[in-house]
Amino acid sequence: MTFNKMRHFNWELTENAELYGQFDMPILRPVREAAIGKLIPFNEASRCRNPQECWVHFYIDDYRFERVWNNYMKYLPMLRRFKGVITPDFSMYLDMPLPQQIENCWRNRCLAYWLQEQGINVLLSVGWSDAESLKWAFDGIPENSVLSVTTQGCLRDHLCMQAFLNGMHELVRRKHPLKIIVYGRFPEIWKKRFSVEIEIHPCYSEEKWCA
Repeated sequence: MTFNKMRHFNWELTENAELYGQFDMPILRPVREAAIGKLIPFNEASRCRNPQECWVHFYIDDYRFERVWNNYMKYLPMLRRFKGVITPDFSMYLDMPLPQQIENCWRNRCLAYWLQEQGINVLLSVGWSDAESLKWAFDGIPENSVLSVTTQGCLRDHLCMQAFLNGMHELVRRKHPLKIIVYGRFPEIWKKRFSVEIEIHPCYSEEKWCA
C-alpha cells in the first residue's frame, strides 16, 4: 500500500490554497457579515436541539476537538446543520514552545480554509501569544473582515492581559476589521481603546444555549 503523505498530514486541506508568509498560511476570504445569535461549543454540538439557530465555536480545550483535525470529513455533515461555525482555535499560549504555536496557528488556518471551501458559513477566529507571535499570527487573515477572538485565559494576570491587548491593537491596525466578535469577558472600558465595533458574547459557563 502506498503511503499517502497528503492525507496523513492533512496537506490536502489546502491543496488549492494561495499561501502567504514565512510559514505558508493559507489565505482566507473575508467575511463581510456574521449575525451571531446562540453559541454552542463543539463538544456539545451533537446534542443541540436547534442547530439552525446556533453557531458552533471551538473556544474549548484543544483535546475536545483534536478529533476534527484527525477526521475532519466525519464532522462535516454535523457542522453543515448549524447556522454557522466560528473557525477552530488551537491554542497559542505564552509559555508554549514556538514551533507548537506555529503549528497550531497553521492548523487553525487550514481548517478555516477548508470550511470556507465546503461552503460553510464561517466567522474567522484569530489568536496570538506574545509580541514575537505577531510577526506571523495574522498571516492569511483578510483585511476588512468580521473577525472573532476570545479572552478566555487572557485576563488571569497582567502579563496575559497585556499580551492580549497588544495583539488586539495590532489586529485592528493591520487588518482593519469591520467588527470584532469577542467570546468571553471584555471590560466595557476597553471598547474605547479600539476604533472598531466590539460585540461581546459571554462564555459557555455564563450562558444557556438552545434551551
